[in-house]
Amino acid sequence: MSVNQSTDVNEVQMDQEKIMKEYAKNTKEAEETLKDAKKTEEKLNEGVNKLNDVSKKSNIISKLFEDLKLLFEVVGAWIKGTYKEIPYATIVAIFGALLYFISPIDVIPDFIPVIGYIDDAFVIGLTIKAVSHDLENYKEWKLAQA
Repeated sequence: MSVNQSTDVNEVQMDQEKIMKEYAKNTKEAEETLKDAKKTEEKLNEGVNKLNDVSKKSNIISKLFEDLKLLFEVVGAWIKGTYKEIPYATIVAIFGALLYFISPIDVIPDFIPVIGYIDDAFVIGLTIKAVSHDLENYKEWKLAQA
């Protein structure tokens, strides 16, 4: 490994640490916001609007569009009380990731062309991986409701 490759690896690790610190802040905000259904719904609406707008502009987000839609849907169902069969920690993790996505100012600001959503995709991907079992349960429940 060359010095440049080593430096690149260290920079990536530092960026991941920054991203995870920001995500931790968002999970704290998520816990507070989830206590107020109206504020939560406002954030969800803000996020869905951003998702629809951004998915047209960013390949990174367009690839995650369906996953993000599902995350918004799960939190929406939970806050409305139609789906409560999910651990609270999962809802907090999901909503924290959504707040990270909604915020225009994060580790890599969203206004930077092409790379502005890489950190958002990283957080969303990690969250989906961490709560995949609960998301599958939600999908099964949703199919049973249809």
